[in-house]
Amino acid sequence: MEAIGPSLALFIDDSGIWSRPGPEEVKLAIADLCTDLRSLFDRAGVLLDEQDIPPPQVEYPIRFTALHDIQLGYLLPQLQQETRGQIAAVEAWGDAGGAAGDLLQEARTTLQSHVDVLQQLSQKLASSRAGADKPAVANG
Repeated sequence: MEAIGPSLALFIDDSGIWSRPGPEEVKLAIADLCTDLRSLFDRAGVLLDEQDIPPPQVEYPIRFTALHDIQLGYLLPQLQQETRGQIAAVEAWGDAGGAAGDLLQEARTTLQSHVDVLQQLSQKLASSRAGADKPAVANG
């Protein structure tokens, strides 16, 4: 849970994703990722509560505040890396049975789908930036 809780994506969402500079499609992808992260976190909390284990308290690293004015498209590689790290953390928990195992498998699948979306957006933005750098050719 700690690998999911204090994520950059959730910080972006909590600090006002819609007021940040960046393409709408990037904001929507991050918002979707955050919805799924919060769902996974809440469901893991229920499983811990059933075992009388208090969920860990999470805090955002102070370094996230330095990223507040950065255009979201430029944060895509960092978000991809972070989400891959979350997948690795989930995989490190091993194979559990029952509800915990189901949640871990869902987390792996869900997080991988978000990595794929973030990768596609990153490639799309990179190609559009590369196209913008090319000089216009006059017709005629």
